[in-house]
Amino acid sequence: MKQLRRPDPSLRYESQDISDQVADLRQINHKLVMLLAHELGSPLTHVLGYLRLWQERAPIFERVELDLVVEQALTLKDRLDEILLLDQLEAGLWELRCEPTSIQEIVADLVQSQRWRMEEKGLSFSTHIACNDPVNADKEMMRRALDHLLANAYKFSPPRGKVELRVDEIGTYCRVAVSDQGIGIPLEKQSRIFEPFYQVDLTRTRRYNGLGIGLKLVRAIVEQQGGCVDVYSRVGEGSTFTVTVPLAQ
Repeated sequence: MKQLRRPDPSLRYESQDISDQVADLRQINHKLVMLLAHELGSPLTHVLGYLRLWQERAPIFERVELDLVVEQALTLKDRLDEILLLDQLEAGLWELRCEPTSIQEIVADLVQSQRWRMEEKGLSFSTHIACNDPVNADKEMMRRALDHLLANAYKFSPPRGKVELRVDEIGTYCRVAVSDQGIGIPLEKQSRIFEPFYQVDLTRTRRYNGLGIGLKLVRAIVEQQGGCVDVYSRVGEGSTFTVTVPLAQ
């Protein structure tokens, strides 16, 4: 009878060491990016101030170019602000003000702000609201989280695709689902999309911009409100992200 070989214990310890090193490197990377965001935020604010002053004084024929520069600078500032907000949320330095909040008002505001972008890309944008009770949430942070999900649906949807936002009442919770018909996410990568700075596609010819912290920020916001975020996706068929938060008592 052939004798079974016992697994080498050293291989287990080596694997654990590698996992620990990877975790340490991710932590160092996270701290480095946060430090850079802090250091870049202040000078960027001054640059934006001078650009806006220049906009006011510049001749009309120069304003088109200036508008483009200001738009890009604002995009950079928004991304830095998101990194800093994520850092504060995870460190417990940002206190969310949860109170009875109308999810209908948040959705109506988002529809108004996002519809023109959807139509510009030829997307069909529909909403279905079946929750009339207020939720226990920080209104501004909840709006930010759902805005991220809608922005992702817009970004990853093909022209003439469909984006749907549904709000349903599930027991003592409210569930908001944002669905698209975009590229989808491979099953083996779905567990990592909520990691900071993770990108599903890291090729040089990557079509989609972004730092890879939006979904991490969404989860941080929602979980601090006593809720959760889930995803269902199939490659080539689209994705559905659901945000579930408690109703106000």
